[in-house]
Amino acid sequence: MAGDLGDTPIVNTSEATDRLPVCPDHCRIGAFNDTASCHLWDSRTGLWSHDPDDREYRLHNRARHHIAWLNQWMMPAGGVMAAEFADATLSAVRSYGGRRDSPIWTGTYLAAEALRLMNTGAPDAERALRETVETLHRWWNISGDRGYLARYAAPADSPAPIQALLSADDPEVHRDVSYENQIWHWRGNISRDQYQGVMLGYSLAYEATSNPTIREIIRHDVVEFVEQLMNSERQRVNLMINGWNLKANVTIPYAVFSQADAPNGTPALTLNTNPFDVVGEGVLFFLPNAADLVRQLPGFGAFPDFYQPTQAIQLAAIFRVALQVTEDVPEYAERRQIIAEHYERHADEWLDIAADWRNTNRCDSGYFGLNIGFMPLYNWIRLETDPARRGRLQREVLRDALWAEVAGHKNVFFAFIYAAQAPDEDDTRAVIDAHVAQLARFPDAPNLSHPIDLRGRYPESTTCPGISAEAVNVDERPPASFTWERHPWKLQDDGTPNMVYGGVDYLIAYWMGRHHGFLADDAPGTCLLWRQ
Repeated sequence: MAGDLGDTPIVNTSEATDRLPVCPDHCRIGAFNDTASCHLWDSRTGLWSHDPDDREYRLHNRARHHIAWLNQWMMPAGGVMAAEFADATLSAVRSYGGRRDSPIWTGTYLAAEALRLMNTGAPDAERALRETVETLHRWWNISGDRGYLARYAAPADSPAPIQALLSADDPEVHRDVSYENQIWHWRGNISRDQYQGVMLGYSLAYEATSNPTIREIIRHDVVEFVEQLMNSERQRVNLMINGWNLKANVTIPYAVFSQADAPNGTPALTLNTNPFDVVGEGVLFFLPNAADLVRQLPGFGAFPDFYQPTQAIQLAAIFRVALQVTEDVPEYAERRQIIAEHYERHADEWLDIAADWRNTNRCDSGYFGLNIGFMPLYNWIRLETDPARRGRLQREVLRDALWAEVAGHKNVFFAFIYAAQAPDEDDTRAVIDAHVAQLARFPDAPNLSHPIDLRGRYPESTTCPGISAEAVNVDERPPASFTWERHPWKLQDDGTPNMVYGGVDYLIAYWMGRHHGFLADDAPGTCLLWRQ
């Protein structure tokens, strides 16, 4: 509802450029300080709006509401979580959820804010970018081990709901750690998927910001990570092979290590051959060919090649981001040359492995693994400078492998990645239109968990009992921390009372769509400003 002109908005219109709007967001809906509160201003009418409209097809204002809810309630100590509220008033948080997945969604939120900054020049997006990079930088470094991300960290004197995320009886949690003149608790035992959101966010944030301090933080963290991966350390490890325990010295390629997470200070590897699986404690590796590790183990010298296409995509994308953030930086020239030479020696091998990607999921299991492929592939393709290599990535990996598996899933994030990076000969207009329509169905904030029962509305699969035979529309799915990594065929869910999700899934899809020209601003000339 618009009102009189009233107070003059606090905005510096000299910040406008030919590319950016005259009226960018300076604050978040509902924010206030000692002298002003945040309201929506319409520069075309000269009027304030007291209730920003986020109804159907008002996608920009919906994004504004999700940003406000996320930042007010669901970023404890700077990390993205879900929040379970004490009651239906949604006025006090009882507990937080998603304690093991905060890096991937915090990094994805950073990516969304970077895209918002590039599209609008909003000072609020720049502030969010800076704060989120600083949070992730802490998580990169609090363990004391190069390249090893924490899953989460918070000050030791945090409020009770945050303390509950880092309980003393949780073996993943390391408490009372001194870092930057403060005492912290942090969660370890990081997994590969968590790096993907962080690398996506860091790459786009580096592109979006001109702040030299923030760029150097990103550059430092990424280069330290890649140099650790290239190090291929030889380590004494505890082995369990098909249930048998032994010790051996092995060179673990493309690995990061954590003294805090290693049992009794020694990394541990557990190998099972049927079905094949190798996992580590105190060590995490990115192995395009698992045989490079397994052949070093006693009795496995003849182990055949075991290619892992998703890890090839992840590793190559990590190297491309390292090359991005060191380009034309004289202080990093020598280090960049080493990274570039390593990448050139292995990139085509990794691409050959990636081109053999196959969807190994069965029915509704393992859908999250698709996101672990799409997210780094977006970085790899958009940053790849070799035309032939980029063409193969676009056609053989993105279009013919990953996108071919999900084209009918109504997955907006995957669709926008495909449309943004598709080969020139692909006509993506129908894909874009269909998925913009699905994005418009995304729930308004707060994104509240609720029960669903679609049995009888969608046909049940004959090959996978209990799930739909066709993808459910976005507005009929159970809310989640990231809808795009959840399978789209769920017919029934009980929901969780008073559980709210942060809307990072909406924000990354919306701002990616805006960035690539898939949808226009449907609230032009409006901005959030401080009103005295």
